[in-house]
Amino acid sequence: MNTERREYRGSSARIAGNEPPAARRGQEAKAREERTSGARILGQQAWASISRSLGLSTRELQLVRGVFHDDTDFAIASSLGISPHTVHTHFERLHHKLGVDNRAQLILRVVNEFLKLTASPGSILPPVCPWRCDPRCPRRRGQAPV
Repeated sequence: MNTERREYRGSSARIAGNEPPAARRGQEAKAREERTSGARILGQQAWASISRSLGLSTRELQLVRGVFHDDTDFAIASSLGISPHTVHTHFERLHHKLGVDNRAQLILRVVNEFLKLTASPGSILPPVCPWRCDPRCPRRRGQAPV
């Protein structure tokens, strides 16, 4: 029985996939930026408005954006430098705060808040539909579009 033990502390013993955690985090962040991101749908101004409207802390906003990135609890934890258990605890409190039960409802709650903010008069966010605030809008009156 050959029980070979390798130490991965030296640079000569490193092989692909066995990099130190800090190097992997950098690679994961770069890969995440390269793929299409759900969080990019909304701009910085929209995220700030949503955060203000829902009363989210900075950490809660980071978690919500992680959900929009479709990250797992573990990926969110490694990108924020906290434990997965802490992420889970933050999510439990966030779900209670927003009155949702799961990630799908969390996404719907954030999207609904965004749409509400864009439709409100005097909003700094542009409306999703430019005719939404127009009383002549057929969708607003419940009619089919022309």
